[in-house]
Amino acid sequence: MNRFEKRRKKAQELMAKQEVVALQVTSRENYYYLTGDVRNVARLFLPQEGEPTIIVFDEEVEAAAKNSGIPDVRGWRTPAQLMQIFFQLVKTHSVAEKKVGFCTHSNPGFLVYKFLRSNPKMKVIENEEVLMHLRYSKDEEELEAMKKAAEVAAKGVSAAISAVKPGVTEIEVAGEAEYAMRRAGAMRYGSSTFVDSGPHSIYLHGGTTKRKIENGDLVVVDVHPVVDMYSSDCARTIVCGEASQKQKELIQTYADIQKTIVQSIKPGWLVSQVTKAFTEAFTAKGYGDIWIPGPVHGVGLEFEEWPHPSHYFGHGQLEIGGNWTLAIGHSILPVKNVGGVKIEDTIQVTSEGGKSLTKTD
Repeated sequence: MNRFEKRRKKAQELMAKQEVVALQVTSRENYYYLTGDVRNVARLFLPQEGEPTIIVFDEEVEAAAKNSGIPDVRGWRTPAQLMQIFFQLVKTHSVAEKKVGFCTHSNPGFLVYKFLRSNPKMKVIENEEVLMHLRYSKDEEELEAMKKAAEVAAKGVSAAISAVKPGVTEIEVAGEAEYAMRRAGAMRYGSSTFVDSGPHSIYLHGGTTKRKIENGDLVVVDVHPVVDMYSSDCARTIVCGEASQKQKELIQTYADIQKTIVQSIKPGWLVSQVTKAFTEAFTAKGYGDIWIPGPVHGVGLEFEEWPHPSHYFGHGQLEIGGNWTLAIGHSILPVKNVGGVKIEDTIQVTSEGGKSLTKTD
């Protein structure tokens, strides 16, 4: 068995334990994880018992079969044909009234709604309820890909920092970052690049606008390149021009706290302990009331994947394992009339503590 076939077998074993009769895989990340085939629009039907079926556009059948090693690859030319193939599989495997996994968070809501209307007796779960038990801990090949992504992220951050000058727009700075990351090997971005300056730096969820950066602005840069299908999540905060004493203090405070916590994380920690450690540290510095919680989430095939306690509160009780890869420092420290600070790294959890995969100046 190759590594992808082994993953499918392990997934089927977990499906049996959870009484999941099939996985309908549509996200490119889960599809790649189980097949080794890189494809933007493809579907994998994985039954609890038996062999899987791939569904792709008709012209891609040969390539999908070759890349995945899966013999049953079915092609479609119209959306109606695509749905017909899928419903044939539902009927063949008798899953219409049983528990089936879907990539619900990557599917538009209206498609999930339409499917459930057509299959009212089917119980749908998220595929991650099965697959993340396999995806949490990364093997050596996955870690190598993530190290490459981290190197690309560092080049993007460096290019962005070099571009920050008074009068330059956030969009222009993001463009320099993205150009550098593409040149360095980014196949795409897990999310848009954030360049948040001045009053925008206190925003929890950033972006880029036509705003011209001004002298004295705090500027938050957050990049999310994908290399060899694996992601990195990295953020840095700088000052355009000369930093004030307060700005220096905020940046150093965040950096020191984040570094200490990264070095402290070990297998056996609960995910909630990361948030607790940040909260206690910022509170000790006098920022407990203004710091926004939510400093940790998983990184891997997706720039934000499980564990994701901000979206799934129960994930706080998950026990972190060896070779889990996490983003640490995800949240903003916003100070009115000064700006916001964010310092984020993708780390690998080891028995000696967290090991940052991101190395920037």
